Amino acid sequence: VPLFSERAPFKLSAEFWEVIGGWKNFKRFCEMFEAAYAVAASHSDEICSLVEAAIMNVSRNTDLARSLSASVRGRLQMMNDPIEQKRHIMNIVNDAITSWGTSTYDWLQRSMNGYQ
Repeated sequence: VPLFSERAPFKLSAEFWEVIGGWKNFKRFCEMFEAAYAVAASHSDEICSLVEAAIMNVSRNTDLARSLSASVRGRLQMMNDPIEQKRHIMNIVNDAITSWGTSTYDWLQRSMNGYQ
């Protein structure tokens, strides 16, 4: 049973944050992330089809597969206003940086399994 449910949009560890230059490169990282997000959004139908097929293959549950696919599609939607889109991207990155769950999981792995 998991101790907590991870809520970070993606894993951005302190070590990786240091490698990409930390706060001094935050703006550039967000610009690159926004470009990648736009590409993913433009291929959301293909991505969602893959998600749906993978879930169907594993669970054989049509409702679950469609629900998860719809959730992914919702996460990949671009905002209509470019300023709102930039704010959305910055919030995603900030949520990843400040995720309590990610840092706690990393600490548990180091403590319990000796991972560095």
